[in-house]
Amino acid sequence: MREYLRRFKREFKQDFISGLLLLALIAAVLFGLGFWASWDTDLAYAPLIVMVAATVVTLVIAEYIFALQARFANPLPRQWKLAALFPWRAFGCTLALIGVDIVALSLALFVPFIRVLMLIFGLSWVFYAKSLILLWGFRKYGGYGEVERTTYVNANSGM
Repeated sequence: MREYLRRFKREFKQDFISGLLLLALIAAVLFGLGFWASWDTDLAYAPLIVMVAATVVTLVIAEYIFALQARFANPLPRQWKLAALFPWRAFGCTLALIGVDIVALSLALFVPFIRVLMLIFGLSWVFYAKSLILLWGFRKYGGYGEVERTTYVNANSGM
């Protein structure tokens, strides 16, 4: 519990600012999509294509921004730069993360039993699957820098 509270206190400010920036980015993209989709002219197609590309980039950044912050210690601007560049560097990992999202959404939409399970258990199984994929993607980059010393005690260590 102490380790969790210590990390929570240390990372809260940066995480909160990243969340607000991501929320503003998503709001801007949704507004742009809604605005250009409502126009019924041929001139709206080019900006709409740009907005669809911006939506894809925003969703990919959202996949990585908090995982990168939890895994690596970086200042806020570098964290956002890494979140924008890492998905293209580890493209297989990015496709796997998007695949997990698509499978989870498809199961929730088309299988009523899975929908009930998602209401009961939440999205924890989706996040667990994504965490395994992220560990696979970060494996090549995690060997550098200072390793944080754990301060927790395993409850079963005395057995």
